[in-house]
Amino acid sequence: METALLFILLLLCNFVNTEDLSASLAAGGKFNVSWSFSETTPDSEIVFTISAHTEGWVGLGFSPNGAMTGADLIVAWIDSEGTSHLMDMHATGNWLPLVDSSQDVSLVSALEVNGVTSVTFKRKINTCDDEDAVIMTSTTRLIYAFGDTDPTNNVLSPLNYHGATNRGVKSVYLLDTASKIPDESLPDDLQYFDLNVTDYHVPAADTTYHCSFHDPPQLDTKHHILSIEPLITKGNEALVHHMVFYACWGVDKEHLRNNNKTEGICATPEMPEFESSCFNVEYAWAIGGSKFYWPAHTGVPIGGNDSSSPDYYMLQMHYDNPQLLDTWVDSSGLRVTYTSNLREKDAGTIQVGTVDGLIVPPKPENFEYISICHTSCTEQWMPDDGVTVFGYLLHAHLLGAKIKLDWYSKDGCQSEVLAEDNSYDFNYQENRLLPVPKKLLPGDSLKLTCTYTDSSRNRFTYGGEPSTDEMCLAILNYYPKQQATTCGSYTGININQTDPIYQRWDFNTSSTVEDNIELLEEVANWSKEDTLVLQRSYYETDHYSFCTKVSFHINFPNVLVPISPKSYPDPPVSQSNSCLQDTPNSGAKSTASLYLVCSVVGLYSLSYKLS
Repeated sequence: METALLFILLLLCNFVNTEDLSASLAAGGKFNVSWSFSETTPDSEIVFTISAHTEGWVGLGFSPNGAMTGADLIVAWIDSEGTSHLMDMHATGNWLPLVDSSQDVSLVSALEVNGVTSVTFKRKINTCDDEDAVIMTSTTRLIYAFGDTDPTNNVLSPLNYHGATNRGVKSVYLLDTASKIPDESLPDDLQYFDLNVTDYHVPAADTTYHCSFHDPPQLDTKHHILSIEPLITKGNEALVHHMVFYACWGVDKEHLRNNNKTEGICATPEMPEFESSCFNVEYAWAIGGSKFYWPAHTGVPIGGNDSSSPDYYMLQMHYDNPQLLDTWVDSSGLRVTYTSNLREKDAGTIQVGTVDGLIVPPKPENFEYISICHTSCTEQWMPDDGVTVFGYLLHAHLLGAKIKLDWYSKDGCQSEVLAEDNSYDFNYQENRLLPVPKKLLPGDSLKLTCTYTDSSRNRFTYGGEPSTDEMCLAILNYYPKQQATTCGSYTGININQTDPIYQRWDFNTSSTVEDNIELLEEVANWSKEDTLVLQRSYYETDHYSFCTKVSFHINFPNVLVPISPKSYPDPPVSQSNSCLQDTPNSGAKSTASLYLVCSVVGLYSLSYKLS
């Protein structure tokens, strides 16, 4: 019976019903792409339509990093006799691409009308061709280009170069199985309010966190928030890095107004003492994100006279100003849409992961940092029948290359990849819905793994708020709403005689964490071997679990317990196709697949990487 249920669940996870998804890749609609698919299994097909303002050739590519090198390319054109041509190609550098030895794309249709060339083609999600990319559930960097003329004698040559302007790159989620909810399906009594700053002169600083207090709408009865969308001041798209919408309790509104402390730099004397009461994240938006809809049976509660209704809201703005310009003026914010037509479930948000204790060595290459939402936390805040996670936002900064969230059952005999992005893009962070919502029970655990890569970063990088520092976070949407806001673990460099760091450098075991960090930075000629030792220390050392409840930033008791990441082996990979590769460029494990494993099997999996 259990095997049959598992088989049915796997089928449901892989079957979707999508209408065309689409993206405009070039300004002014000069190059557009749409795509559709019915299943996400490796052997299933995905159909693309590309259209460009040209009567020449058009090209679409799947790139591992946004560059041409290593990209899988499809190039098409309609010649002067009306014959359509489609070529499967790959790029080995910033020069003319090569024709694949195996042509794994099929032409569906091609049309050239009024100066616009449109081509529809199809291919498998995984063609099993080393010269092709695997279509992923992770972020995909689409590159595009087009030329003004057709290839001479139907052979692409350097004469068909696209030039400096007829090309570009954009990140998308191609296999986003959770479709967006159209506005016309929402209730007809919709109202909204805006949380935004007004003509804020952004300081000439690399990073600014600005906080502002906002009155909630006066509602005598409970309502539900259904959607939130960003309102970005035109021209400030690169300036506004993220916005966090907090709920606040225990705020003395009269005192707030009388002291004129309704906005300022976060966590400074400019802000009132009530700032610490704004700890419950209702919603988080990050650069590249679009409008978010809560599923039809869920909504975020607002209004009414009970204690669950916030006294105030706080909007946190993160401005990223690396050029230190003094000319930015911003009025960005969020539009919050709500209804009196209550839905079945109150939705909540919890933040998994950490910023504290995060240390990334110089020139990291797939360096992993781990934070665990431990059973000691979930046992305290989850109801007996658990909570259901339906959405997530994965978040790191500039070094972030991959992020993965794993789930573990309380008894240790089940684990699953809950969410992941094997090709994380700092400039494209979207709230996503799980294809199949996941039930979490008291005592279950979550492991968040962030992977950092940057061969040009020649210094240590620490956890912090600026984009040049790092974070490792997953913000989860779930129901029913509970009294919890954060869950994770952290470690500093707490040296003991069994720690790999002590064995390599003979650090003083009585030193403080800060002293040991200074000693690390003094290591001359930091090497790959040094990085491996630091990585092994993270895998083997105890972490400390933390857990925070809503309202007044009060920690749940008895949760500072040491835990070891090596007790959480990676869930096994489900490969329904033998040619599927688990690399950022050529494949990704399905976020919806279910895996079963007992924790006594594969406990070595976190140490094998160092052998």
